[in-house]
Amino acid sequence: MSKLEGEIGAISKSLTEKQRRFDTVMDSSRELVRLSGTIITKLHNGDIRGARGGLSKAKRISKTLSKHREFDYNTRQAQQEYSEARIFYTIRTSRRIPSRVEVGTEGEAYLMGMMDVFGELKREIVGSLSDGDLKSARFYHSIMISMFDATRSIRFAEAVLQGFRRKQDVARIQMESSASELLAFARNSRK
Repeated sequence: MSKLEGEIGAISKSLTEKQRRFDTVMDSSRELVRLSGTIITKLHNGDIRGARGGLSKAKRISKTLSKHREFDYNTRQAQQEYSEARIFYTIRTSRRIPSRVEVGTEGEAYLMGMMDVFGELKREIVGSLSDGDLKSARFYHSIMISMFDATRSIRFAEAVLQGFRRKQDVARIQMESSASELLAFARNSRK
């Protein structure tokens, strides 16, 4: 074997190992996205215990993924989905917004996940109003306002925080439409 063939062989061996790590990370990322969606569904259905069990497993996967920094770009979406599930879980069970440290993800994943929580809160508001529970609906709307006000000053170039402005605009629209629904419900209940 020539010296060049030896070098190419060593590079190939290194890349084979990197491919193995990548495949493992991608499998874990898909599992984290799936689990996060299941957690959110369980929360909407009132299955807090089931959501808690899923969250425990999702937390372990998220921690494992965070150790593979070389594939951060590929795990970003999974970490955002996990952040969304974790933030929504804490709001539903503890009636507060968890810190980034509590969630355990990087800042960008936390921010992006938080913006996605607006859709879940909107769904909770609609469900609460359908049940005639104005107090809960107002609580969820107040959480929306708190999150939006806290993130209002986040303004970075698309290359720095990709997709955030769009998510922030969608969150604002969801917050404002929820306010309209709350107002309409309050007016109708007075009649």
